[in-house]
Amino acid sequence: MGMNRQQFHRYLSGDAEPSLQGLRKIADHFGLDDAELLYDHERFRQLVAIKRPISGAFSSVSARAREILMLNAESRERLIHHTGYYHNYFCPAEYPGMILRGLIRVFEEDGIVFSRNFERYPSDRSRYTKKFNGIFVHSGDRVLMFEREMAVGKMAWLTVLYPHDRDQPSLLTGLSLGITSSSQRDIACYRVILQHLGERIDMRTALGRCGLYDKDDSRIDPAIATRVRNEMRPDEFAFSVRA
Repeated sequence: MGMNRQQFHRYLSGDAEPSLQGLRKIADHFGLDDAELLYDHERFRQLVAIKRPISGAFSSVSARAREILMLNAESRERLIHHTGYYHNYFCPAEYPGMILRGLIRVFEEDGIVFSRNFERYPSDRSRYTKKFNGIFVHSGDRVLMFEREMAVGKMAWLTVLYPHDRDQPSLLTGLSLGITSSSQRDIACYRVILQHLGERIDMRTALGRCGLYDKDDSRIDPAIATRVRNEMRPDEFAFSVRA
């Protein structure tokens, strides 16, 4: 965990409280969101029973994994200019005719570029929000983002993005392949667009814009809405990014 054992036991006994940095270390070790550490004892016990901590042998990314994922200084330099906040857009299969707008933060930590994704489903109390942790990887002239849902970890998505849209440089366009939240846990592929908002944003405003929208809602840029629809033309033989 990267924390003094004696100090950690002081936290457990209630003799001391961890700093914000210490809380994040504990949360990362157990695969938890920072706020989940504040759950009551019983709820926290049930959550940790699902999210087993990573054993010491796998607590750091191995050299082999780094090689496969190209986690090196050159890759970092190619990815670092993608850090900041984004609205992401896609049409989830569970909500036909709707576009979901979420919020993604892309950030660098210890030489690796990570992501944290927030999605809101206001009309569905069973899954009001979803949160995903992810990692950004560079592959030649494409950007790959691998995400896993934070609560249970069964939903995982791989997104391949063009680094910049030629006509609108603030947009990253691509395809996502992953496991839906439907009861059948279907495998699906979506068109997706990430819209760069900047390094600093009004978080309240950005989160307030997250949610499900009708595909023709005027609050969604028509240039985005038409390009994230999961449709295939008669002349298309594969599901591809809309130009």
